[in-house]
Amino acid sequence: MEITSGIAAPILAAGAAATLAFIVTLILGIVLLSLLYVGSAIVVLERFARVSTRSGWMLFFGLVVSGVLGLVGLRLNNPEVSAQPWAQWFEAYAAASARIAGLCLVALLATRFALGRVEGRSLGLWVLALVSFGLATWLSIAVPLGWMLAPLLSSFVGALWLARRRRAREQPTRGELEDVLRWFALPWAVGFLNSFAPLETRETLAGGGAVLVTFFIGIVLLGLLPLAAAGLVEMRRSVEWFIALRYLVAKRRQVFISAISAICVGGIAAGVCLIIVVLSVMNGFEATWRDEILGNRAHFTVHNGIGSFGEYDEVLEVVRGVPGVTGASPYLDAQGMVRGNGGNIFSVRLRGIDPRTVGDVTDLRQDIIAGSVDDLEPTGEGTDAGSEDPGIIIGNQLALASGSQIGDELILISPVGGPQTPLGPAPRLKRFRVAGVFQSSFFQYDEVFTYTSLAAAQDFRRAGDVIDGIEARTADFYRSRRVGALVRQTLGYPFFTRDWKEFFPAFFQALKSERIMMFLLLSMILVVAAFLIVATLIMMIMEKSSDIAILKAMGAEDAAIERIFAIEGTLIGLMGTTIGVIGGVAVTQQLHWFQQTIEDLTGIDTLPASIYQFSNLPSSIDPVQVGLMAAIAMLLSLGATLLPSRQAARLAPAEALRYE
Repeated sequence: MEITSGIAAPILAAGAAATLAFIVTLILGIVLLSLLYVGSAIVVLERFARVSTRSGWMLFFGLVVSGVLGLVGLRLNNPEVSAQPWAQWFEAYAAASARIAGLCLVALLATRFALGRVEGRSLGLWVLALVSFGLATWLSIAVPLGWMLAPLLSSFVGALWLARRRRAREQPTRGELEDVLRWFALPWAVGFLNSFAPLETRETLAGGGAVLVTFFIGIVLLGLLPLAAAGLVEMRRSVEWFIALRYLVAKRRQVFISAISAICVGGIAAGVCLIIVVLSVMNGFEATWRDEILGNRAHFTVHNGIGSFGEYDEVLEVVRGVPGVTGASPYLDAQGMVRGNGGNIFSVRLRGIDPRTVGDVTDLRQDIIAGSVDDLEPTGEGTDAGSEDPGIIIGNQLALASGSQIGDELILISPVGGPQTPLGPAPRLKRFRVAGVFQSSFFQYDEVFTYTSLAAAQDFRRAGDVIDGIEARTADFYRSRRVGALVRQTLGYPFFTRDWKEFFPAFFQALKSERIMMFLLLSMILVVAAFLIVATLIMMIMEKSSDIAILKAMGAEDAAIERIFAIEGTLIGLMGTTIGVIGGVAVTQQLHWFQQTIEDLTGIDTLPASIYQFSNLPSSIDPVQVGLMAAIAMLLSLGATLLPSRQAARLAPAEALRYE
């Protein structure tokens, strides 16, 4: 055993080190690949933007981009607006879009001026230097020193290796990749020095770097993107567009290339469709669980920092008077155990409520399947002794487990407060009358939660006329945190509020993490499709090398050759993205039919209600997620066209026609 343990320990250590190295390499590879695609896509957009000449198309696409960004900004920054009436929503949307349209006009003019005055390579290198410096200063305050040093060393070593290779081949001028690494490494090194500056200076420079990066992103989205779209539309009747379409829809001898192009379109469409469907289903699960949680709980609660508090009527009036609050109700919690008809003991949570106002903050009245909330108070009618007992509302799962029905006696046991005995305080018993049974969509609620009147809960806890807090509901749960902060400011110390998200932080964080991981994993399908675009264009360039040579011999510029294959890759990405979006939305809308068909064919209940609390697969399409997915697909498609198109533009006519 000792020999085996001695051998296994180094193997396990080596395996752990190899796994860690693989994960780090994978992360760096994904980051570098993302930077490559983003940079390549920006270069392709710059090529399209340079051929744009008509102001009408520029303004049109500027308004389109402003409208889309206004919708996204409104959805992310003010989600509560979506629940308001159409007139108020449109007013907020128009205001947001108008502000972005003004910025877009400035960005269009600035981008157009820069493209007309500066040559493409020089402009790209200067922009790369500024972005490198901005990123380095911005990340220096948050990223560990080792991670900041990795890009600097990688680019520096790469530039030295390319320079040595160039000298060995006796080439007089530097290549593009060497220039890119140099212009990236030097500004990054300057920004890297910010890591050693004093904290105040570091924060100031980091803020400046963030502004610089944000400015660049704004120029790309508001200036370069509309110009590129306008240039692409204006090339519809150009020679480049005609040749790109002819190459894309090949004749008899190039059927194989056309088949590969169709596979590229299908790969992008499948990736976009799958991601939209998966994210929509996860959104549906989150929305369903969120609605159920909000149905059983208020949007926020008000507490006293000292603990339970009395004289709560005045506090209730103050809370109800805060703008945005639509209802408020007091509550008092207690822990106990229930003894059923068969003698079984069940742990429960007793909540004392005000039957008159509880319906303003929760959906308890709608969840009642037997009895009534109004029967919580003792009736005092009839000869039955149970008529003097306070009522209690239990969940249907607890009712089934304890064998209790409406009107039955239910013994609630408190672990504290009983008479003293030689062995310590004895449990205290209190008799209740089952006044109602509720059923929510959460098994845990139906099994644990019970409700009684506020006076009965106070008597059970022997706490006097006090409450633990106040439940409040707002007009829109997205604004509950803001309204809660306003309530806290109005009441002052020692009162504080808790938002509904704070009651289940791990649950919603887990849903968010799962959605992000599924998005990243399924995005690999798009990356594979982008590599297919690269392979397709390279094969097409090899097949059409003689045609390219003839075009260049007739006077076609390198930029024109680049645009031919850039247009082809863009059309492949555009078709795949369009098909994927339409297919994803259509499949999401028909999920119930797919689920029912699968259950009929297999005889398996795909979504047991006893586990998931619902039997139909929920879904919710988020337009922002759909737009983001389409943007990523187009970004990968544009980025995949740069390297093949540059290769075609550098083709020497004499070499291509040597053996023709």
